[in-house]
Amino acid sequence: MSEDEKIAKARVGGGSTLSRIWLVPILAALIGLWMTYAHWSSQGPLIEIAFVSGEGIEAGKTKVRRKNVDIGEVLDLTLSEDTENVVLSVRIHKDAESLLHDDSKFWVVRPRIGRGGISGLNTLLSGAYIALSPGTSGEMAFDFEGLEVPPVTPIGTPGLHVTLDTQANRSLSEGDPVLFRGTEVGKIEFVHSNISERRTYFNAFIASPYDQLITTNTRFWFSSGVSANLSADGIRIEMTSLSAVVSGGVSFDVPQGQEAGERIAERAFFTIYPRESAIHEQQYEHTLTYVILLEDSIRGLRPGAPVEYRGVKVGQVIRTDTNYDEVENLLEPGSRIPVLIELVPARLGYDDSENALSEAHDRVIELVANGLHAGLSPGNILTGRKFVEFQYREPSPGEVQRFAGHTVIPSIEGRLGQLMSSAADVLDTIRRLPLQELAGSANNTLDQITSTLAAFEDTSIELEEILAHPDREDLVGSLNSALVSFQQLAVGFSEGSATNQELQQSLRSLDRSLRELEPVLRNLRRSPNSLIFGGSDNDDVEPQKDRSEGKRE
Repeated sequence: MSEDEKIAKARVGGGSTLSRIWLVPILAALIGLWMTYAHWSSQGPLIEIAFVSGEGIEAGKTKVRRKNVDIGEVLDLTLSEDTENVVLSVRIHKDAESLLHDDSKFWVVRPRIGRGGISGLNTLLSGAYIALSPGTSGEMAFDFEGLEVPPVTPIGTPGLHVTLDTQANRSLSEGDPVLFRGTEVGKIEFVHSNISERRTYFNAFIASPYDQLITTNTRFWFSSGVSANLSADGIRIEMTSLSAVVSGGVSFDVPQGQEAGERIAERAFFTIYPRESAIHEQQYEHTLTYVILLEDSIRGLRPGAPVEYRGVKVGQVIRTDTNYDEVENLLEPGSRIPVLIELVPARLGYDDSENALSEAHDRVIELVANGLHAGLSPGNILTGRKFVEFQYREPSPGEVQRFAGHTVIPSIEGRLGQLMSSAADVLDTIRRLPLQELAGSANNTLDQITSTLAAFEDTSIELEEILAHPDREDLVGSLNSALVSFQQLAVGFSEGSATNQELQQSLRSLDRSLRELEPVLRNLRRSPNSLIFGGSDNDDVEPQKDRSEGKRE
């Protein structure tokens, strides 16, 4: 075959449809996808945090920190649908995703001045940031409600939570210290007011290891930070921590003389006493209510004032207002002011049980029939405070009265009023004595005696000579007149006379007044400062039942 024929029969094959030049954009696209995936996979989750205000927060600048380490950044700020909150879009780093628990807390760190001190000063130069406190819940979350103030106790801190409540007219705030013998061992975390119960509850946290001190016999009381004690040795002032002085707080301990009790391992309820001395008073559950209708002024009588019998507290005053349907017009001459009191049967010697209430009430009714009365007594002259004191007087005739559904205990004039009345009776008796007439009669008699003696002195005549000479009958008449005056004066003061009876009555009234003053004087000798500072703060003496009742001799 010739060469020309070979050329004419050359092979024809299929050529390549894809040029190698396209490998470059394809490779670039793959690299871009890989970089996009790498960037997306390296990013942490996007979360939303709602705050009341966006003050100090800037998109692209404000960081999210945990223990001063950046773990995220604010990307955007928008208003919520109801425009009441500011919603932050925050990108959290991938390695911090494990911190986003359902109970995690976020708050804005900015300069703050509060009762707990000054915080956030480092943000004056660097700007505000968002702090994160991780929770302990096992569930993850991506939507959160931000806190307006930092949490008092970080989540997960070992310790014990307790709930406190009180009936005293004092309050606590979040962040107030919880003290044990002057050492701060916890804080008040949350304050909740229950409108339906009209009570306020305080959630407190006691840090470990002091949570082991919370037992069944633990008592809490309001701490003022400063305590003063006036005694024979002088005035002693004690001060706890400065934060307790500024903000108060609450203290706890086991009352002296009691066992520690069993340890509390989970949340429990405790009552806050108004002061430390009150923790020694035993609390009772069952009480009886009565009404006292007083004619005296109740100025100085306050709810919570003690009801006493011979110095022993048996109850307290509940109400001193006049908001009763039975009270129509206090300006009427015979109107009386109602005072509602409660008696504690356990302080009278009965059991603190429901069954003992009827027995104690029946006995009180019997005592009222036998002359039990109630009156006001001054407790502290310096403050003008008063208390209710039980006394026995002549039994009141008639049946026991009722007022506003309560049994009425008859009232008498208070101790101070009784003393003033006695003193007024003595002065009135002395005022009614015919002192001017007696003084005038005595002066006339003395004038006659003086003139008679002067006549004897001038004439120097002996008695026999006077009797022997009738011309001296004028001197004898003067002497007789003087003796008659003496006789009249003696008859005026003799036993059974009106003057003598009035003097005897005055002396008896004076003696009775002095007898009533005797307990006050005895108390002043025993405790001179009681006239100003009231009675002693010693523990109340509580009457007990006769345990030997029913035993064989």
